[in-house]
Amino acid sequence: MAGGAAKYRHLSRTSSHRQALLRNLVTSLFTHESIKTTWPKAKEAQRLAEKLITLGKKNTNATRRRAEQIFYQPLDHLDHLFTTLRTRYLHRPGGYTRVLRIEPLNKHHDQAPSAILELVDGPKDMRFHMTAKTLVRERASEETGGGIRDLTAKNVLKVTRFRKGGEEELEAEVRRMEALARNEDAREKARYKVEDRPREGWKERKGVFGQKT
Repeated sequence: MAGGAAKYRHLSRTSSHRQALLRNLVTSLFTHESIKTTWPKAKEAQRLAEKLITLGKKNTNATRRRAEQIFYQPLDHLDHLFTTLRTRYLHRPGGYTRVLRIEPLNKHHDQAPSAILELVDGPKDMRFHMTAKTLVRERASEETGGGIRDLTAKNVLKVTRFRKGGEEELEAEVRRMEALARNEDAREKARYKVEDRPREGWKERKGVFGQKT
């Protein structure tokens, strides 16, 4: 019907070019678990990635053939989709990907809105690492008395609910970040001690400014 609302973003490309672009983005997503692109491209690639993971969870001959048509390198990604990702998202009802807004990637030209498209519950899950960092900060804060805020507790539930061994992984990440923070503090203290150490005057040095030793 003329004048109807668009059901998808055209991305200023022809239909064939648009499909090739989205296939390329999704192939990169399943390869690296996380990609950076513009916000409109990320939202459209997210729709295709969600459909692919749904095909992987069904795990039939028909879904395998359909997934093979989408991937640019099916031999490298079909096993990953129908084994690793299928196991990871088997009990998750949906929401297999996440789009996070970031600063424009091309700051000196068009300032296009940019985003990160990532697979949730994976090794590069940004919200998982951000939640761990927040836990470290709030547990060490005097304002919370060693506890955590309600919003942080909700985020902990979100990142661990469907993640296998999620609570244990989150605590391990918190301990790792706490160790990094302690090491950083130790290096800072050592650097300040070196800078505050009294230095020898030039008159006490031998062989300086042509002086005879």
